[in-house]
Amino acid sequence: MDRKTIGACAAAWLALFLSSGASAQALFPDPNASCPPSECGQVSPLVPMQSAEAVHMGLVWKESGNPKILFHGRFPEYTPNDVADPALTDLAIARGAFTTPGRQFDATLRDVLHGFDPFLGLGPNRSADDSFQRLTYGGYRLRQGLSQSVPTRITANRTMERQLLFDLSHPDAFKNSGKLHTSLLDQADFALNRAAFKEVGHASGMFYNTYCNARVTLSDGRVYVFGGHDMQSDNGLRKVNIFDPESESWVKRSEPCTRRNWTRDPFGRSLFARNPNAPFYDSCDPRDQQSTQPSDPSDQRYSRWYPSAIPLPNDKVLVIGGFDQDNSVGPDPDRVAKGRANVVQNDAAFTASRVNQVVPEVYDPETDRNIALENARMAFPLYPQLVVVQTGPGRDDWKVCTFNGETEYGSEAIPGGAKFGVGGGAPDFTKGTTWCLDVLGALKDRNRNIPAKNHWALLDTAREVRPYCCPTASVVEIDRSGHTVSHKWFMFSGQDAAGRPTATIEAIDFAAPSPRWTPAGQLAYPLTTRKAVVLPDGKVLLGQGLNRGLASVGDPLLDFERREGLRFHMYDPATGAVTPLARTTVSRGLHGTATLLPDGTVFFAGENREALVQANDPSFPLLTSYAGLLPAGDPDQGVPVGQVFRPPYLFKQGGGTAVRPVITDSPEEISYGGKFDIEVAGSPDQIASVALLRSDHNTHSLTAGDRYVKLAFQRKGDERKGEQRGDEREGELRVISPKVPAQATPGIYLLFVVDRNGVPSMGRRLDIKPETKESSVEFE
Repeated sequence: MDRKTIGACAAAWLALFLSSGASAQALFPDPNASCPPSECGQVSPLVPMQSAEAVHMGLVWKESGNPKILFHGRFPEYTPNDVADPALTDLAIARGAFTTPGRQFDATLRDVLHGFDPFLGLGPNRSADDSFQRLTYGGYRLRQGLSQSVPTRITANRTMERQLLFDLSHPDAFKNSGKLHTSLLDQADFALNRAAFKEVGHASGMFYNTYCNARVTLSDGRVYVFGGHDMQSDNGLRKVNIFDPESESWVKRSEPCTRRNWTRDPFGRSLFARNPNAPFYDSCDPRDQQSTQPSDPSDQRYSRWYPSAIPLPNDKVLVIGGFDQDNSVGPDPDRVAKGRANVVQNDAAFTASRVNQVVPEVYDPETDRNIALENARMAFPLYPQLVVVQTGPGRDDWKVCTFNGETEYGSEAIPGGAKFGVGGGAPDFTKGTTWCLDVLGALKDRNRNIPAKNHWALLDTAREVRPYCCPTASVVEIDRSGHTVSHKWFMFSGQDAAGRPTATIEAIDFAAPSPRWTPAGQLAYPLTTRKAVVLPDGKVLLGQGLNRGLASVGDPLLDFERREGLRFHMYDPATGAVTPLARTTVSRGLHGTATLLPDGTVFFAGENREALVQANDPSFPLLTSYAGLLPAGDPDQGVPVGQVFRPPYLFKQGGGTAVRPVITDSPEEISYGGKFDIEVAGSPDQIASVALLRSDHNTHSLTAGDRYVKLAFQRKGDERKGEQRGDEREGELRVISPKVPAQATPGIYLLFVVDRNGVPSMGRRLDIKPETKESSVEFE
């Protein structure tokens, strides 16, 4: 397949959907059957995602070939059978877990210290293999919905790793039986596309629980992963892990003794044969951080859980925020007694040690090292929003602007760790501030290692606060001189004073003489954690999200649709209009994800397994192939699934697919400050816009590296008025490149043209490499 002409990655599902027959559809009809695709778009049947919820997801590219999707959920360095006992999972199913309300998989976790669920009636009669918690997790409570997400009724997935690579071009990738409700999927459905997934967890060099990390793709194509989980929630990792798409493996880091011993002696069988009371592997106490995070020169100075990261114009990475806890503080001392009494342990002292990391760090991929900006302290909520902003005409004229930052965070409980916004009665974020950091100035500062709150400038304060809730869209337009006409940063939804989600859309134009937050439209109704994806035509697709406290409109079906965010919407930045589109059946809240594919469609995935089927779903009763008639929705029916959304621009009014413009030739790489030529089939006069889209890795409704860049162009030769034009080929366009890296940070982009009917071409990969000239600021 031609490297530059990315095929219709998800086209196969459409033919399969249309030919799937009446049997699958009879179980659950298409909820969009009466809605024309040219108005509503089209939602694909469900795509099995095998063993992992795609809570973290994004495209990865080799030097040649089509992209794949790298994704993972909790415990990407283990398999489900390491974390959950398959015998107990099967017992739960046999006893009616699917038809009994509540969290009936709690007792399947390999956690000898708590959770003896009366549903299974096990009491202390647990498997001898219930050792995962104490040997690898320090005895802390297994949190973050693991009892619902890790155990799965798809038995073939239980031995798979939970970090996967999804080959979009594999002939089986989108094979399906036409099913449109998660409860209907069974083992046979997951077997259809299993060959399209490759396991890239521990066997490929992933040694850490990178769940709740920050990740970016740089110009070398590698994925850089910052932070994650070290045992229980809020306890951060200081690790920088790197995925190499060429080898489809992870760059070597030190392996923790907990993970190494688990490979050598799974479940500690040999250990306990020697010493039945052993608390941990020999010389491998999980509460010693060197056991779970042995030091590497590439480590960050500060451990981080839920940080944010963004690629910089100099092809480095800024990392901010995140929480951490003190793992020298032990778990609940009464956990054994509580477990035997069927009482969940409470690691209160450990939780009370939580701090907010206020020191940013800059990572250099060339040296594989980090620099802590001790001189630029700022507190942020979990996963703060951030964006690179051009501040002048030069290549070093840029800053990183953020949202919800707080300088008045009080004294630091430990160096670099503040008790602000961490719960437990600590002060919280109440200001919608936009602080901008002069990264290069902070790096150049000779007092960089002295604690201070310098190099930040307050730009404006928005009308609403948006902590850990709200997606963004970064939209840039460049004129024929290469100058930035506008750079608008959109925020979708917000929070009122009581913490309730709002329907507000706000925008700030960083190219304006005095940038200010202004109203930019209204969502159809308030939803939090929506997914926002900028499309090739510059509009923003809004999908999923939740608001289960939304007031009733008197229609149970419509209430469920609205509260679960099932209907997609299109936002037009030019007018502020929000248009309803097709709907899905899948609820995806905080842990859902979405990414633009090269064919102009959008792939939605992620969310906790137990959240994908809601108990109050009005679709029930449903007849399934694995459990017979299900009278009501039950969370334990959930299995990891994805869906492709095909926007309305891909369809003709009256039926059929739209005729798409075609880029027949384009460069593989461009430089800053110049021009480049592309060739399109037919007359170039049909082309209305040319754009670059950077689609980075996303999670928790955060996609800091994404950017839409609208480029100026003209028919080639038109700039040479009055000259002889005999050397131009029909269909050639001359396009103005970004002038400086702050307009389009170095990396891998998709090049699209959009015709005058609003129909986009297939995206073609286009690389923007970092400038070879040294920056005026030396990175030491």
